[in-house]
Amino acid sequence: MGIKINIILILLTMSISSHGYASIFQTIEISLISNSLMKSKDGISSDSSITINDSIKKPRLWAVAIPFSLILDTSSVDSLTENLVFNNSQNNWIASNKMASEFYTGFRAAIDTLNASGENIKLIVVDHNEKKNTYRIQDDPNKTFFELSPKEFLGVCEAIAVEKIIGPFRSNASEILAKFSSKITVINPVSRSVNTENNPQLIAAASSRKAESISLGKRAAIERQNNDSSITVLLLTQKSRKMRLDSVFTYSYSEMGGDIIELVSLNISDETDFQELVSRGPSDYLIRYVLLDNNVLTAAQVLSAFRLRDPVLTELWTMGSNISSNALDSYLLLRQPIVWAQIERADYVELKGVFQYLKRYSGYAPGRWEWLGFDMAVFANYMKSNIPAAYSGPRRLYLWKHKEGDGYINQSSILFRFDSLGVNRLDIIPTFELPNRNDSLIVKYESQKLD
Repeated sequence: MGIKINIILILLTMSISSHGYASIFQTIEISLISNSLMKSKDGISSDSSITINDSIKKPRLWAVAIPFSLILDTSSVDSLTENLVFNNSQNNWIASNKMASEFYTGFRAAIDTLNASGENIKLIVVDHNEKKNTYRIQDDPNKTFFELSPKEFLGVCEAIAVEKIIGPFRSNASEILAKFSSKITVINPVSRSVNTENNPQLIAAASSRKAESISLGKRAAIERQNNDSSITVLLLTQKSRKMRLDSVFTYSYSEMGGDIIELVSLNISDETDFQELVSRGPSDYLIRYVLLDNNVLTAAQVLSAFRLRDPVLTELWTMGSNISSNALDSYLLLRQPIVWAQIERADYVELKGVFQYLKRYSGYAPGRWEWLGFDMAVFANYMKSNIPAAYSGPRRLYLWKHKEGDGYINQSSILFRFDSLGVNRLDIIPTFELPNRNDSLIVKYESQKLD
């Protein structure tokens, strides 16, 4: 092991021993990033080393390696010394990547509440340079950055007994990092296109891009069994064919007992006459048209053509991103039943306690990335070994596909249906409850069944 790595190990060990964590941040104020990134509000501690009883549980060391994209805070730097940024102990750094900053805000909020509930989680926070695919660890208190290759960074993590690495965001970067690991789990928290083949230490925590097609295929088979005169029409776009989403749908349909001979597949493009296409179907049969593409314009054309049919006998099955788009006319959406799959929970808005906690913690109303950061932390805590279990977080579900020798891919999605009865969730899923200072992390299961 080189001299540079040995120096880093000594500095990290000293920092973890004295502060409970090692990072590019200072204690409490986190002035190296931005004071708005993490504030202490209403008595909430911003030091993740604090627990109810620090000796109750053995410390668990995690590394968070995400693309903060640090830039020098020039407001506090003399232009004459600007070139000495790596050695000047007065220099502060700001995270210019808003998504990473917000994700970390939610993540750190969850860590602090978990520690207050009895956990003992310590963090090493690292800036991942996405362009160079390198990892920047900062010496505390000298504020000297050490830039490491993926192999060097993984070696440091193994030497100081890191339990898991959360990040990086890029799929290829996490794949490369995990290849160097023999025992540390690497969790990609956001990418939906992670290749886990022959990479057993890699976990793709965000639902794969095939997740919606899998859920829609299984549900379509069930609905066909409930109404054997109904017809399922697959509308195949260039994108859905390229991503093999139609094949995924068909396989899932068959896996649930459906006969693929029953499926009607039609290729569509910008030149398609959708009114003519819709008019081909028998008017007295229920037809569900399945669009496995998040192209809102195509969805609008299909919905517009539905005006030729009886709305009671016509259904659109598609991706949640199409339904949530403001570009779709509400009349077209509300005219007929719609079934859609989405990868994030809709009921997270009911978690008022978590919302208020994140708002107090950060000083502003949390957005999507704060929620995902919080969700990722509570899942990572729930995952006590290298093998992830099914879990229901506040924002996402975690259901895994795994083949021996490969990593794990999250394939969860949630189905909803809109009709004359309103919007209804087709899946029964567990609820999530925020732990408090007197409780351990609680997940209350309403049902074990997941369609």
